[in-house]
Amino acid sequence: MMKKLTALLLIALLMMTCVTAGADDLITVTLSDEGMSFAAETGITAEGSVVTITRPGEYLVSGTLTDGRIVIDCEIEGKVTLQLNGVNITSTNGPAIHIVKCSPRAVISLVDASVNRLENGSELVLDADEEPNGVIFSKDDLTISGQGTLTVKAGAMDGIVSKDDLCIKDGNITVTAPRHAIRGKDSVEISGGVITVTAGKDGLRSTNKTKTDAGFISITGGEITIRCGDDALSYETACDISGAVITIVQTGMDD
Repeated sequence: MMKKLTALLLIALLMMTCVTAGADDLITVTLSDEGMSFAAETGITAEGSVVTITRPGEYLVSGTLTDGRIVIDCEIEGKVTLQLNGVNITSTNGPAIHIVKCSPRAVISLVDASVNRLENGSELVLDADEEPNGVIFSKDDLTISGQGTLTVKAGAMDGIVSKDDLCIKDGNITVTAPRHAIRGKDSVEISGGVITVTAGKDGLRSTNKTKTDAGFISITGGEITIRCGDDALSYETACDISGAVITIVQTGMDD
């Protein structure tokens, strides 16, 4: 009997250790125009109103920037998760969240019941490829998940952009953009959530025409409302829809 109790106590202690370690790994970042708050030596730097993350990990982010952004630029391979917990970011001339490098993927997780807003201005600073051209812009795979709310408003060009695969698992997401609302070059995959998009051109768009296993849209769940001036679903190779409720209103470019 004593051996069994000892074994159970050891298991309980191990479980408590695992939980504590997981909590300690969560890095808290508070955004503010008056100065950022985050733990030292955690792979984060701040210069003015630009916060740059250079290490894989989980980051719990809250607060407001009236003209700033979050940049993810990781040379070390590993997933970066941004847990948005009441984030309000406006970036006048570029992305509010700019994922320069993050392999294998970046994750934006919407904390339960949180309300988050990302916005950019109409005068974007772009390179020769007209990038970065989204309020959320990722050069690598991007996943959006969670039970919170996210509003994305583009003052110019696109709303949410990934140059690889873009996956939306859930969340209450509203995207407004003068050009394309949600764009994943290799794919756009939606499996849940309540998603409302308003786009001057395409609602959902996947553009890779050089790979046979890319350039597709896959929707397997969720409630999606698309108001667009051009195509609701624009793709190069395939579009598969099942288990979703989709409402489409085509307005015309001048509407």
